[in-house]
Amino acid sequence: MNSSLFKEKEDLDLSEYNNLLGYPFWGMPGNSKAIKFYLQLNEKEKALMLKANYIKMIEKARERNFNKAADCLQWWLDGTGFTKNIDFHWLRKQREVIAAENVNIERFEDRINNVNFNIKLNKEGDFTDYINELQCKFTAGIFGELYYMSGTSIITSKSNFKITRTKNNFTLSGTITHTWWDKYDWHEGANAYIPSFGFINDSDALLVEKHCGAKPFRMESKWQQTFNKTFQSNFSGGLNLKLKLKK
Repeated sequence: MNSSLFKEKEDLDLSEYNNLLGYPFWGMPGNSKAIKFYLQLNEKEKALMLKANYIKMIEKARERNFNKAADCLQWWLDGTGFTKNIDFHWLRKQREVIAAENVNIERFEDRINNVNFNIKLNKEGDFTDYINELQCKFTAGIFGELYYMSGTSIITSKSNFKITRTKNNFTLSGTITHTWWDKYDWHEGANAYIPSFGFINDSDALLVEKHCGAKPFRMESKWQQTFNKTFQSNFSGGLNLKLKLKK
């Protein structure tokens, strides 16, 4: 392959790449001449061509105000490999994140409510620690930015409570620390539909990693909720405990 010919093609615009692959979602074929050109490239040249397309994806994402998704794709292309901290205020505006957070909180409620504290804490001032860790795995909706930034991710919630008997009641105080995390990586054989770009294969990204210095990385965010509530026990000795915050 003539290297000067490829240099002329490095700065691809969106229409050139679409002419190469077409729009599979709409059943539109790619440009046969462009495909023939692509197939003649060696691996590294293909990777450079694909990298140019990812750069166009970043530009398109920013046009849609999907800046978090664009930032993460750029972080991957830059190849630092370092953990990227995601703003928890933004994350908690995503309904799927709040839903997953509430799943873990309700599971803490169920576990605590099943303990007979009338027996375990029978005198005023008696107390016990409750420490536990739960996970909830979830997939974001395909129409939201979180899907293009992460897809499927995990919230790990760690409780650190002290439960104290106060006469006929019980006081629960302490925290739940939530950690949202996901690995920004790719899997051979997988693909995803990206608006304006059609179906994009993960194998394309793996080729860019191999030849262009892109690297997978961990995304992470932490936030904490503080609780100080008094509850009564139910007829079986467990607590009538409700931790989930009301809207």
